Amino acid sequence: MSLYVTWINLIKERADENWLTDSQREVYERILSSWKSHSFINLYGPSGSGKTFIARLLAKKHGYSYTHDLEQSPQGAKHVILDDAQYTRMLRPIARRLSLGRVLLITHSAVSEAMPKVALELNDKDVRQFLATLSNHCDIVFTQTIPEGKDLAEIIRKEVIMQGESHVHQ
Repeated sequence: MSLYVTWINLIKERADENWLTDSQREVYERILSSWKSHSFINLYGPSGSGKTFIARLLAKKHGYSYTHDLEQSPQGAKHVILDDAQYTRMLRPIARRLSLGRVLLITHSAVSEAMPKVALELNDKDVRQFLATLSNHCDIVFTQTIPEGKDLAEIIRKEVIMQGESHVHQ
């Protein structure tokens, strides 16, 4: 198994709410508090900012089902995370037909439909927190102390390449 896949699987397996960076934690808490009055929420932001990481934590800690297709939601699911799917006006009727209480729609940019929108954008401090978390909890040590950019998946990919793995597929 490639080093990249090994690291990603390790992160997925060990991930915990304590791993959230400051920006991610703020978004995570906004999502949880927004559920009190809304059934659809749009979480959006650039690639590698941790949207899917937050979604997987919601699934793990709060019982949300994770899917890329609302029609394929597990039978009996109450709350669904719809990752990287295009919003259409048909999603709300589908959610009602499936008796879904809540849907978190994850996109790269905000949808135009009326629903709470929560933006996730990382800063340099978040990147440093991310690197420290992986070092402390997964024994993943980065050779670059200050990597370029804020795309966390890309930072991992570049590090794996620097450590000698030539073909990294996401």
